Amino acid sequence: MAIVLFLFLGEIRSALVVIATLPLAMLIAFLLMQYFGLSANLMSLAGLAIGIGMMVDGAVVMVENGFRLLSHQAGKTVNRTHIILEAAREVINPIAFAILIIIVVFLPLFSLTGLEGKLFRPMALTITFAMVGSLVLTLTLVPVLSALILKPKEEKDTFLVRWAKGAYLPLLDRALENKKKVIVAALALLAAALAVFPFLGKEFMPTLQEGAIMFRVTGIPSTSLEESVRVSQTMDAVLKREFPQTKSVLATIGRAEKGETTDANYMEVLVDVKPRDEWTERMSMPELSDRMKEALEKAIPTVVLGNTQPIQMRVEELISGVRATLALKLYGPELGTLDRLAAEIKPVLGTVPGVADLSLEANKGKPQIVVKVRREEAARFGINADEILEVVQAGIGGKAVSTLLDGVRRFDIQVRLDPAFRDSLQAIGDIPLRTQAGALVPLSRVATVETDEGYTFVRREQLSRYAVLQMDVKGRDVDGFVREAEAKIRSAVKLPEGYWIEWGGAFENQQRAMARLALIVPLTIGLIFLLLYTAFNSLTHAALIIANVPFAIIGGVFGLAVTGQFVSVPSAIGFIAVFGVAMLNGIVLVSFLNDRRRQGRSIREAVREGASLRLRPVLMTASVAILGLIPMLLSQGVSTKTQRPLATVVVGGLFTSTALTLLLLPLMYEWVETRAERRKPPV
Repeated sequence: MAIVLFLFLGEIRSALVVIATLPLAMLIAFLLMQYFGLSANLMSLAGLAIGIGMMVDGAVVMVENGFRLLSHQAGKTVNRTHIILEAAREVINPIAFAILIIIVVFLPLFSLTGLEGKLFRPMALTITFAMVGSLVLTLTLVPVLSALILKPKEEKDTFLVRWAKGAYLPLLDRALENKKKVIVAALALLAAALAVFPFLGKEFMPTLQEGAIMFRVTGIPSTSLEESVRVSQTMDAVLKREFPQTKSVLATIGRAEKGETTDANYMEVLVDVKPRDEWTERMSMPELSDRMKEALEKAIPTVVLGNTQPIQMRVEELISGVRATLALKLYGPELGTLDRLAAEIKPVLGTVPGVADLSLEANKGKPQIVVKVRREEAARFGINADEILEVVQAGIGGKAVSTLLDGVRRFDIQVRLDPAFRDSLQAIGDIPLRTQAGALVPLSRVATVETDEGYTFVRREQLSRYAVLQMDVKGRDVDGFVREAEAKIRSAVKLPEGYWIEWGGAFENQQRAMARLALIVPLTIGLIFLLLYTAFNSLTHAALIIANVPFAIIGGVFGLAVTGQFVSVPSAIGFIAVFGVAMLNGIVLVSFLNDRRRQGRSIREAVREGASLRLRPVLMTASVAILGLIPMLLSQGVSTKTQRPLATVVVGGLFTSTALTLLLLPLMYEWVETRAERRKPPV
């Protein structure tokens, strides 16, 4: 960062003044976090990474203006304090409002709820605290350091600045002479970005690569513990024999210790892999996971396998209550109808591109003994159904007849039939019942005793029963998958009255987060407009800066399209960050153009001179912000997939927003001011 500042300013002292504010702003942010009881975590540190460029923006503008005014006094004996104070007076108002608006821009993140709120609220708080620290330091420490360190020196543009001005000023002149063409081109780019946006695909969060693989293994509900142990041992042998990348295999049957307990037919198998440099064959982690799954399905065809990652699986289970990325919940009153409809919907979902690990939740298949009373036969012997079922309950299940007291402890004493009289259907059917006449008849004379498959559990939600189809989505966005799946289900399956479907999991979170942002962001833009009006006391200038904001999304949209990423909550936050930077540059530039107008310059002179003088600070703020995000673009850690969409949007957006700030904003300013001059009555 210091090198970039030096390349623009050509003076190391100015760069040091700017750099000095960065650790102090971070320190203020950490102190405020401690005061409010927040701890440093992955997302709060990501907030600092995003805010690095923004934290020094105010200092860059302040130092650059002081450096410029001091250069005008080169070779003279001057009072540096007075000059720095004059430089501060010129920019203090736009800097303060710009930083305040950046803080306001991040207000929508505080409105997020659920998982997305827990993830991104610390980021928003960290950026807010960092910007507060930046504002305090820019208004206090930076002028003091500038007065102490900076010296009057003849201003000579560095090679980089000379090259930039040589390319920019002729381009600006051409743009000012061809306003309609430039505006049409900008609108065409905006229209192209808006046209591409729906095709990007949407998802809640990118999938993190955790460096470990988790298999969900589900057998039939009647699976014994011994069979589950055998399956786990087979999996261990297959993975270690066929995949040298495997370091260890750990199977957890029935989900002990943490999370809800399950029957012995369900297990989770954690596969820890060796470091990448020890792999004999180069491949991605998802590819290795898929290969392992294929090998296990061939070796153990009696179970349903799903491959995921440990943290991802826990998060998915917290979101929707099922252990999969996406869950289709079918609601209705009758279990039999739910089973039938779920069985009809499953093959329809199987035809949707991108579906993986599709399965109908195995909640049926538990062996049960069913005793159905034949009421006509029972009435013939004078026995009612309650009496029959009471004998069955007491004889097979047991009935408490007394209580054993042992000090303060109490134990129920239960009686039931000897195992020889209840271990088979024949034995249960021979249980004697006494009629009102005192005769004994076997249970099989008045009831049907048979085995059947029963439900191991019944899910209930929204005061209704529901069945679950769980699946993963691979190779495409979740939002597009759900839209296509809903269309196919509507055309292939007719739901009876009282039955409906809802989607849970990542899609539910994505819809909730985007809906909330769609409501809060326009309100935030309205608040920003009021702040801009307060800063400029002009509806025209406030609207001029706000009108620049939509063009800032162009680079972000094309950045996502080129890199093949989806629109997600992190990328939405990236767009919010780009809006903030675009606002800052716009406010500073318009304020400077107004100052030139007040000094008596014509509109064209004010635009050319102001744009030329503001080129350096605008390029500096954009370059510093981009440099602050490069580590997020290049990192390979666990959080890479979460941070990369955000960094991609911000970096791409900064390129287009900077270009449009330097070309479109001066053009629109001249057009607006010229029209205002024409409307003034002649003096």
